[in-house]
Amino acid sequence: MMNRFSAILLLSIALVSPVFADPTEDATEVYTDAGPPAARQVTPSDFHGILGVALFSGQKIIGDEGRRTAVFPLILMRYKDIAYWSIGGGGVWLARSDDHSLRFGAGIKIAGGWEPSDDPELVGMQRRKSSVDGYLNGVWRTRLVTVGLHLYHDIGDASRSNMASLRLSRPIRIGDNARITPSIGANWQDKDRVDYYYGVRPEEALPSRPAYIGRETINYNAGVTGGYRLSRSWSLLGGVFTTRYGNGIVDSPIVERRYATAVFFGAGWRF
Repeated sequence: MMNRFSAILLLSIALVSPVFADPTEDATEVYTDAGPPAARQVTPSDFHGILGVALFSGQKIIGDEGRRTAVFPLILMRYKDIAYWSIGGGGVWLARSDDHSLRFGAGIKIAGGWEPSDDPELVGMQRRKSSVDGYLNGVWRTRLVTVGLHLYHDIGDASRSNMASLRLSRPIRIGDNARITPSIGANWQDKDRVDYYYGVRPEEALPSRPAYIGRETINYNAGVTGGYRLSRSWSLLGGVFTTRYGNGIVDSPIVERRYATAVFFGAGWRF
């Protein structure tokens, strides 16, 4: 049982690791509020969601220029309009407007680290620990676009850093059984976070890997998620995301690319 739990946990952490592009980053409002169309009408008192499995493939940005592919459990859940669990984290809504178009909440999100043993290009470097971010978020849904704002702080005490993200998305229904949600966003990371995950300490430096002190940066991303209802109880989900990393990250000698793309595809049972 413990081995199975550990495997699931490691896969979940891998999904949000800075080693490669992450299609779930800062997308809580997309997955919990603008996902595929419901298989049935639900009332506000329902506990509902999707349980399934998905295939993830993402380009690495640290170390070699390969890809990492993994199969991971797909768990998306929501209780009333109070609490939710999305890929990589979850939270609660603390306040909302009468029409629920404006909401404020708090939650946690896994902040993945990396192991130097996973890549020959990182030999001689120390492990960057995984951690947990606590966040405050706000979502404003209008007729044209959904705006999501997140403010993060490392409460797991790995990097003691901060991050903020802004995302604009718009769900588009295609017929009765499908929905896509294109989105664009920006992600700011302070110098402590960039330095922890992408910096090179003096004792880690080599002639081919000079020391590097990270500095704050802004990443930009765009993508689309989609869902198709196969039946009353089963749905397909997928997505593709591209991230442009800022200079504070790209200037690191262990970062090999400025742009990285990630995709995922899965199927799940709706309840």
